Amino acid sequence: MERQLSAAAVVILAALLALAARALLLAVVARPPRGGAILVRLVVAAFWFGLAVLYALFAAHVLVFTPGAVLVGAAVTALVLGTAVVRRSRGRRPLHPAGALVQACLALVLLLGATLTLMGAGFLALTVDRPVLLVDVTGETATKTVRWAPPDQAPREQALRTHRVVFRSPEGAAVAEAWMYGDEVAVKGRVLRVAPLLSAAGLPNLFELTFAHNGYRTAERHGTYPHVAVSLPPMGPLAVHPWWRPIQARLLRDWERISGEGRAWAIRSLTVESTYFPLVASDGTPIRHTYRLVLTPGGLSAS
Repeated sequence: MERQLSAAAVVILAALLALAARALLLAVVARPPRGGAILVRLVVAAFWFGLAVLYALFAAHVLVFTPGAVLVGAAVTALVLGTAVVRRSRGRRPLHPAGALVQACLALVLLLGATLTLMGAGFLALTVDRPVLLVDVTGETATKTVRWAPPDQAPREQALRTHRVVFRSPEGAAVAEAWMYGDEVAVKGRVLRVAPLLSAAGLPNLFELTFAHNGYRTAERHGTYPHVAVSLPPMGPLAVHPWWRPIQARLLRDWERISGEGRAWAIRSLTVESTYFPLVASDGTPIRHTYRLVLTPGGLSAS
């Protein structure tokens, strides 16, 4: 279902953009005799382009540009723009009422298809977990001499076993690597949680992964042994260039302030932490396993 929904979303997005380009092309090339007609076509072009932007925003998590979907989208674009070329070759003769009715029906069918795909995208957003990171515990170990000072105790120096952990994108590309001591590793990040109505409409929760850190299985070890964290490169839809971070933070803060609790367009920015991924088995043997960090409606989790 997800593959067919993705292909349909790509084709519908291409059709919406093609309709915007067609209206703009007719306004610029066809040169209707009245200035009001040009203005109407420009408004129509802006309308279709605005719908395309909104559609891309709400269907972003199902838009996968496979070769087949792109090919069909290109064919639809060529077909839509071809009608503008044919109309240009006919001169300035008014459009036949039957032709206008057919165009209106096709536009309604397109809007209906966009609505149905958004409903399907919303269903997937509510029911399907999205992998955002792969935590590859390689099983490789090394020894490192570490100096630290437990709370209210004298500084200590000890050779500790470290574990090689590779953090990968959902596609498998390595994005960070760390040698971590301890029993477990977890990932911390920030999630922008949208209201249920927006989530049902297809707008997914946005996220940004910030860093990973080690952990221990018992409170005694947690309070006695050292802690370490490693920064992750900017990942996720909320990750932006450092120049834009102050602007992004201000916009999100204003949105949260304006959108009160329980409103249909409300958003909430939350700092979340994943579940812990074990580095060693119960008997202390190093583990070799790849874990998936997924984004759920409730935050970050593991699978």
